[in-house]
Amino acid sequence: MLLILEAMIPTFCLVALGLYIRRSEMVPENQWNGLETLSYWLFFPALIFHSLVSADLKNVPLGEMAGALITTLVVMALILLVAYPMMKSALSLDGPAYTSIYQSVLRWNGFIALSIVQKAYGTDAMALVAVAMATMIPVINVIVVTILATFASKTKPQVASVLMNILKNPLIWASAGGLVFNMLEIPIWDAIGTTIEVTARAGLATGLLIVGAGLKLRYLFPPSLFNWIGTLWRLIAMPALALGVGLFFGLEDEVLEIAVICMAVPTAMNGYILAKKMGGDAELLNGMVTLQTGLAVLTIPLWLLIIRSFITG
Repeated sequence: MLLILEAMIPTFCLVALGLYIRRSEMVPENQWNGLETLSYWLFFPALIFHSLVSADLKNVPLGEMAGALITTLVVMALILLVAYPMMKSALSLDGPAYTSIYQSVLRWNGFIALSIVQKAYGTDAMALVAVAMATMIPVINVIVVTILATFASKTKPQVASVLMNILKNPLIWASAGGLVFNMLEIPIWDAIGTTIEVTARAGLATGLLIVGAGLKLRYLFPPSLFNWIGTLWRLIAMPALALGVGLFFGLEDEVLEIAVICMAVPTAMNGYILAKKMGGDAELLNGMVTLQTGLAVLTIPLWLLIIRSFITG
């Protein structure tokens, strides 16, 4: 448990540092966009590829892990869909706000998951998070775009456009490439391998700083009821479902813990841009990102304590 807490501290210190740097205007706000682009297209893909290529995946239940995560996503997506009429009636929840709650529950922050897993479980375990990304990113994007188009957007996105955006995602290609090189044992020239490794080192730190810089406290205070609904659903209901589904799929020990971590980390900021483009409540989503990021420091260790105390013994 102490190891998990030690893994959490540097992760969230970097997030807090990113928030401080942006608010202090040490780095002008318009320059963060360039750093985000560089991280998205270069640093983070290099990190994922390097993690997968260098990991020992021979005894890792990749199929079971992927199956458990996809099942968790689909089941939660259906639960949220069924819950909409009740929330609309009881809470006067409109379509745009509902889509933001929906996004905040399904989306997850891979930067934070990778950072925690790297510190707590080692480099090989990071490959499981990379597999989770390759598995979940396409499914999440198809679901949330469909929900936004149905409940918030005045214009319907073209199916071809959605699929093309998914196919252009560099994280998916990095994951697929890393798995192919690993499984087929394709050698990489040392000079190229070293270049990828050095580039990958910038991935986590840069990603976490960007997470912090994206937090907007003005959208959080005071937290609204909808903020709390999305946050509790993401930090409590989602990992609880992942735990149950993971046990059903036979996941054990650190594989089960990593699957729960992937579902227990806060939501990602990239949903904010999509909400703005497709008519969602972008300010509500940003508030939920901020609240979830703050509370995840407490809830992630709690979930791992539950697993270790009552499940794995």
